[in-house]
Amino acid sequence: MAILIPLVFLFSYFFIRKIWFQLRKIRTVGTIERIELGYIRPNLILPEVKVHYKYYFQSGLYFGSGYLGLSDFLPTEEFHLHLGPGENPILYVGDMEIITEEHIEHYLLSKGGSVFLYLDPIEPYHSRIDTVNLNSITVPSDLL
Repeated sequence: MAILIPLVFLFSYFFIRKIWFQLRKIRTVGTIERIELGYIRPNLILPEVKVHYKYYFQSGLYFGSGYLGLSDFLPTEEFHLHLGPGENPILYVGDMEIITEEHIEHYLLSKGGSVFLYLDPIEPYHSRIDTVNLNSITVPSDLL
């Protein structure tokens, strides 16, 4: 019984601390800098991509990376991804065929150019990707 009470306090402390850290997270937007396909050699492409992003918080610019599935970028479309001749990745989306990693990256960036992030305001360099922002972000300009 003498060991049980300190253990209950210890577990309750860690539980409250975990909830408090989750409640202080801030949701913000970051822009995608680069998308990398994941490979398992010799001939397999992973269904997830590594996303490199940047975001502004308070007075600083921060960089981060994380993983998202290809289905996050293409939620309503069926796709197929495999390695073609010369180990070039080929992405089939509908009736389109996109060859090479650079073209696939450009296509995915045209679908979603930013991500929603959760970051810790005390340690803003610790961020986590939530979802892809599939809505386009534009700035209107006055053309004369």
